[in-house]
Amino acid sequence: MNFDTCNGVIHVVKKGDTLYKLSKIYKVKLSEIISANPYINVYNMQPGDEVCIPVIEEEDFLIYSVKEGDTFEDVLKNTGVSPNDLFKFNPDLYKTMLAESMEIRYIDLQK
Repeated sequence: MNFDTCNGVIHVVKKGDTLYKLSKIYKVKLSEIISANPYINVYNMQPGDEVCIPVIEEEDFLIYSVKEGDTFEDVLKNTGVSPNDLFKFNPDLYKTMLAESMEIRYIDLQK
């Protein structure tokens, strides 16, 4: 699985993850996750496996506007998301320098 073939986000499976749990975290129907991942063995998911989470609606995203002098640490602290989740929703961020007024997409998965 790669970012180019997933119409959504890639979730890297952690110990204890199930597709049902992922459907609740990402607020996506279980059937949509299963349809987007026909290759996955739902009974034998392993940590490190990649699961495509279908498109998340644009209105579900929160936006953080980078302020002058912000570092990635500031962005993580101010959004409350993990580095993996931040890059998951902003795949081009790996290649980017932060600039004032830059908008960074994220979802609070802790809710």
